[in-house]
Amino acid sequence: MLLVVVAAGLSGRSEGDTGESQNTTAASAITAPLGGETTVVTAPSIGVDTTTTPIVKTTFAQALGKGSAGDDVTRLQTRLTELGFAPGTIDGQFGSLTQQAVWAYKKLVGGATWQELDSSDSKTAVSNDLWQQMQDPIAISPRRPQGAGTTHVEIYLPLQVLAVFTDDRPVFIAHISSGDLTDEGIPATFCETVTLDTDENGAPLDPPVEKGVCAESKTPGGIFRFTRRYEGKRVGPLGGMLNPVYFNYGIAVHGAENVPTEPVSHGCVRIHNKLSEVFPTLVARGDKVFVWGHDGKEPEYYTRAESLPSFNRPDPNATTTTSSTTTTVAAAAPTTEKPTATTVKPSPTTTKPAPTTTAAPATTAAPATTVAPPTVPTTAAP
Repeated sequence: MLLVVVAAGLSGRSEGDTGESQNTTAASAITAPLGGETTVVTAPSIGVDTTTTPIVKTTFAQALGKGSAGDDVTRLQTRLTELGFAPGTIDGQFGSLTQQAVWAYKKLVGGATWQELDSSDSKTAVSNDLWQQMQDPIAISPRRPQGAGTTHVEIYLPLQVLAVFTDDRPVFIAHISSGDLTDEGIPATFCETVTLDTDENGAPLDPPVEKGVCAESKTPGGIFRFTRRYEGKRVGPLGGMLNPVYFNYGIAVHGAENVPTEPVSHGCVRIHNKLSEVFPTLVARGDKVFVWGHDGKEPEYYTRAESLPSFNRPDPNATTTTSSTTTTVAAAAPTTEKPTATTVKPSPTTTKPAPTTTAAPATTAAPATTVAPPTVPTTAAP
């Protein structure tokens, strides 16, 4: 079911294959615990790194930002890399990779939510005060330690940050853009025309079939495992993806040209195109993926139904055809344009969670808390 896109181009609008039905591929969610107690850490632990030698701090004569260049930028890139962030090549040039690494730092260590960063007039600026904080002996630990010899991924949707931990040490921390949200903080609905050249079982369709589909831009919370991957550019019904690594049906971590400060995807987890060349080399099939949702629940406490993505359904306003060159689409309901997706705003049902990270330079580790799983009603599969 992955094939040629009609409505979504490859430039500026990337996105994956949400899936035509629940039978598209094997499920990858891990069932939540049904009883007993689970020890969880409610925020990434930002502590003091006692393994490093104290450094003599430097100062910035002026704030840095995108377009800056020189030795101060080199120092900034070096420090971000030491902490596990991904500013790209250490070259003294403050480009888009360094910009997104700064965004990720301000959210994960600084404790800003994606909404706070998105509304900030100085979201990219690195002042001297911030630089002094960044030079503290900061240690970033996972919320779900897995032990030596393991690699796992933690995705914090309220922060729009992804972190890869190997041996419980951060090796890759990146800014992301996940499923588009309404102003009320719930997954936005989209309706688009797509072209399919295989059926639900992967059999070729000749000629291809155009069809109008609708779904919600949902990035579910829960616990998953990586199941499959593709190298290079992959074109799904909803658009192009670079080096996608899948973990929940058609939801993948993949490279995109557009990774803004707000969630805008169809449900996948976007990272910078250049970072998608690195990310697949750090994870393997079967590695766990923990996703903290916008509703504030811990990954273990999502039901199986809640962890499912939103599967494509027929667009009631579209007329499908078996021709790859003709399609008739009836007048659609009023929509609201986002930078990379057209959405229909559903009625509000949920609210946005409060941020949970601890800001530096207060670098004490967040204590682990023993939490009994709450009773969560099972919802119908989307």
